[in-house]
Parts: sequence; C-alpha cells; structure tokens
Amino acid sequence: MNRTPSPRRRAFTLIELLVVIAIIAILIGLLLPAVQKVREAAARMKCSNNMRQWTIAMHSYHDANSRFPPGSRNNPRQTWVMFLWPYVEQGNLMNGININTQQFYQPPATVLNTLNGSTGAKVSIYYCPSDNGADLDSASATYQRRRGNYVVNWGNALYDTPPPAGKAPFYEINGNRGTPGIVTFTSITDGTANTLMISETLMAKSHDDNDWRGDIQNDDGVFKFMTITTPNSSAPDIVNWAIPDADRYTPVSTSGSEYSAARSRHIGGVNVAFCDGSNRFITNSIPLQTWQSLGTMNGAEVFNGNY
Repeated sequence: MNRTPSPRRRAFTLIELLVVIAIIAILIGLLLPAVQKVREAAARMKCSNNMRQWTIAMHSYHDANSRFPPGSRNNPRQTWVMFLWPYVEQGNLMNGININTQQFYQPPATVLNTLNGSTGAKVSIYYCPSDNGADLDSASATYQRRRGNYVVNWGNALYDTPPPAGKAPFYEINGNRGTPGIVTFTSITDGTANTLMISETLMAKSHDDNDWRGDIQNDDGVFKFMTITTPNSSAPDIVNWAIPDADRYTPVSTSGSEYSAARSRHIGGVNVAFCDGSNRFITNSIPLQTWQSLGTMNGAEVFNGNY
C-alpha cells in the first residue's frame, strides 16, 4: 500500500522569529510599569501601616503618662523612639535601661562597635520598604545602631532655634534640648486632626555614623522633620554631617543651620500621620502656607482643609 508522504514542516524564518521576539518585548514593556505600580502601591500601604503603629504607640504612651514623649532631650540624650519601644512590642529593648538616666550612645542602649545594644535591634517598623538607605552597621561606625524612616514634627523652625510662630508638638521649649516641652492633647489647640505628628524621611546611603540622615535614635540626628519647605522639596536639607551622594531624592548641604524636610521615594508625596491618629498621603504640591499651618499645634491658622 502506498503511503502519502506527510508535508514537511516549515521552520520559522528569521524575520518571523524577530517579529515574535519584538511582540514579546513590547508586552513585557507594557507589563513592567503595571507591575511597578502595584509594587509601589503595596510599599506605600506597608509604610502607612508602619506609621499607623507609631501613632497608636504615641496615643498609648499618652494614655499611660498623660503626655506625649519628648521629641528629644540631651539630659540624658534620647529621642522619642526609646520611649515608644514598650508600645510597639519591643519592651525587651528596655531591659537594663533606666529611662531617666540612660544615654542613647552608652550600654546597654548602644554597645560600641557592635549591634548588640538595644539601638542595634532591627525593628521592622523603623523602615519604609520604598527606601534603600543604610543602617549604621559597618565596622567604620563607632556607635552602631539602626536608622529609620519615621520622624516627628518639629514645625517651621531650624534646629536649636526658636520658632517664628506657633509651636509643633515635638519641638523643645525655645529650641533647647535641655528643656523638652511637655505636650498633651489639650496643648493642641489647633485640633488634633489639623496637626501633624509623624512623617517620613529618607535614610543616608552611607553606613558612616558621621551622616545623620535617618539617625532617629540620636538627639543630634535627623529624628525630626521641619515644615520650612514642602515635602520632597528640591531645596537641599541642611545636615552638617551629611555625606552628599548626588541622589535627587536627598538633596543636601552641609553649611548653615540644620533642617530637614519630609521626604520619601513614593511617587508624588509622603505618608503622614496626624495627632488624632489618622493617616494621609500628602502630595508634594501642597501649598507651603497650608503645610506650615499643619505643622503647628497652637498657631490658630485658618485653612479650608484642601490638602
């Protein structure tokens, strides 16, 4: 019986193969921005959740102590972070620490040349997942500790100087860290829903402890944000010991009186928390006057709430 020969399969030509590759490349190009948007939305949500935990901790501290923690003080040298450890499920970091005498840079808070101290513990809610900054965790860092992305409201005032108008919740009396202010809910006469509590900052990329950006556990560090400029301003922050890295998200100068803006790597703005515990995303285009009004707790400013 004669068999009919099967037709030969024609192979792809080079042109057809190139067309297929081009189509795949176009599809990948269309898909990548969507994947990146989903990833950034998830990171922004995680960041907002971190901030929410800090605001709950602030309120819990107030419930227990009838006041908010100090933003910082220098006798002994501490920031708000240490005061909130017991309220963010990190109470074990207080082992051996007397809050009335403990210096942040001495044992058991900081153990020189190691991360074995309480300030060296890696606490997940210190970090926004969108940032790629560094901890003070290299051998060159004398006082090794963790940095962070969440900072308290210092208002429209340079560091260690009196404010021009109404005060912010975590600003010290006359800008002196030796006399930290005592702030309660009743101190916030502008209304807790109209007063900023926490925002984001960006950590330095250098592991050197001479760079204070994101150094939230150091009373000389960047544990606070100012409303002198709007979020993610192109105007450089003034951080005397910064190490400029040509990152457009962290413009910095090392000359002048220190201040640092609210900053993030989120598209278009920053996450913030208000003193009533609510969280919002504030765009970079917020009017400066509105931003500065939100930074004071007793400035008696009037605004329409469109921010």
